[in-house]
Amino acid sequence: MSNWVGYAISVNCGEPLGCYQGTILEADGSTITLTKAFRNGFPYPKSQVTLNAADIKDLKIIESRPEPAEQTHSTVAVTKGLKKAQRATVCENLQANPTSSGNQSSAAGGSGAASSAAAPPARPRAAPARSKPIDIQRAARSASLAGSYGNASSTPKGRGPANVYEKARRRNEACFGDLADAELDDDFDFEGNLALFNKRALWEELRNSHKPDVVRQADHLGKFRHDENVLGPAPAPRRAIRLPEPAPALLVTDEGLGVPAAPARLRAALWRALARRGLRDQADTLLARAAADVALRLAGGGRRLDPRNAHQAPTVVALAGPHAAGAAGLAAARLLASHGARAAALLAAPAPPDCAALRRELAALAPSGVALAAEPGALPGADVVLLALSDPAQEPAGELGAALEWAARARGAVLALEPPSAGWAGVSCRAAVLGGLPAALAPELGLQYLADVCVPQAVFAELGIQYRPPFGASPVLALHPATD
Repeated sequence: MSNWVGYAISVNCGEPLGCYQGTILEADGSTITLTKAFRNGFPYPKSQVTLNAADIKDLKIIESRPEPAEQTHSTVAVTKGLKKAQRATVCENLQANPTSSGNQSSAAGGSGAASSAAAPPARPRAAPARSKPIDIQRAARSASLAGSYGNASSTPKGRGPANVYEKARRRNEACFGDLADAELDDDFDFEGNLALFNKRALWEELRNSHKPDVVRQADHLGKFRHDENVLGPAPAPRRAIRLPEPAPALLVTDEGLGVPAAPARLRAALWRALARRGLRDQADTLLARAAADVALRLAGGGRRLDPRNAHQAPTVVALAGPHAAGAAGLAAARLLASHGARAAALLAAPAPPDCAALRRELAALAPSGVALAAEPGALPGADVVLLALSDPAQEPAGELGAALEWAARARGAVLALEPPSAGWAGVSCRAAVLGGLPAALAPELGLQYLADVCVPQAVFAELGIQYRPPFGASPVLALHPATD
């Protein structure tokens, strides 16, 4: 392969490498190194280029190896006047002189015929050089390019608009002008530049951006075993209410505020104190409003109580006892009827003559659209059942068997209003609503809701309770058993 060193060749490597022209500097069975190379008609920025044999699709010999004493490249003088003119490319100059070859263009430096005769006879003859690497030597105006576009006097006439010649001039200057900046001679270091970019850190930041702070901190700490606590020990809940006696249980709000459960004796004293001050009716009204709000959630809320969906309105049944808490249950049924629900009521026991609040609510049922049933068998199937069968200020009534049996068979969600702490046998509730102070309820009574019934601070002080309102902006507060 060393016999081919010095030959000017044209190598077509296809896409994306392109076409190369240059002089063979080194050659072996697998690679070819070219010097003074051109790539796709433009000077190659490096002094050498090495091509793999596997990438070569076509190879043509442009010029055989010249004698050592002869000139290895041609010199063409390009005229440059005071004003820049349109200059033609090398290919255009060669096309303008088809009889001249790459050897004839170097007539000033030596005989082209002698150079061709010195080539080995067994090697194939090269075609006329059309893109031979040529060193351009800027000189004064010369007659060698008298017929080219470089001569302003020989600019073709009527061959197109002026921008065509301007494009040719810019192309010639880009091809035969000075080399690019020195810093562009070296290849761009992609690996070194990529090492400065931490892809893993950016990906982790994007992946964890939607996670809460606690989860992100847990990810940074590492992995945990199945018996390790990821979140760490929970802080002790803050106490909003302090009772004069030990609480049977501790409840917490969704924000982690601690609310102690009051014994039944203390809750009964609270409701009797409200009755002595004439505030029981107002407290029962607020309790009914809270029970209606919770019942609306159990009935489906806006999905069931839509004005455009009147044929699927929920049905609510209130089972009331013969006391003031029963009157609050009937008031909750009237409130639900005003929201568009189908409401019905049943008085579990005859109303006593001294309960004015219960009699007022019974009289207001019919004008409000609430049907009053005489017996449990006359009640419709209910989506929500309101159980107002217990009063915290009175002893439990004993004539509630029929009402409780109907509630136990009902398929709707059961909501208890001021229930006893142990609940009712055979009746499972979804939620329970209490006013003033919470209680330690049995699990069968479901989730406990505490209603703000506007108990004065003087009443709490009278009972020895240090009270700070835990409700915030909501009139109804959900309470959960404390985990610690």
